[in-house]
Amino acid sequence: MMEGWAVWVVIGLLGLGAELVLPGVFLVWVGVAALGTGLLVAVIDPGLPATLVVFVGLLAAGIALGLKRFRPHATRQTPNTPTSGLVGRHGVWLGGSRVRLGDSDWPARLEGGAEPGQAVRVLAVEGMTLLVKAD
Repeated sequence: MMEGWAVWVVIGLLGLGAELVLPGVFLVWVGVAALGTGLLVAVIDPGLPATLVVFVGLLAAGIALGLKRFRPHATRQTPNTPTSGLVGRHGVWLGGSRVRLGDSDWPARLEGGAEPGQAVRVLAVEGMTLLVKAD
């Protein structure tokens, strides 16, 4: 019969091994929590209820850490939003509802009038379309 700590270590190693085979990142936290529980049980034997509480606590802490660390943040800039750095930039009106901004051509809607080749400034971003006005 296996010792209690060895059972937890085997469960942890199986969880980590399954993480390599199956997609996702959840099983890694199960494996790490089981390994941590196995190490605790090897050092001190707190009894089954306390062991289960330790396992669930380590699992919850690992999941919380993973969500905090790896979840995309809403503060990251995404393309085609006013915070992406396009608003206020200067470009060249190409005519035909197009503007050259840097090394890219963008669909644009002109506010006011402008001749092809005239400098324009980006006022807003609406989806993929830039709202521009002649300088």
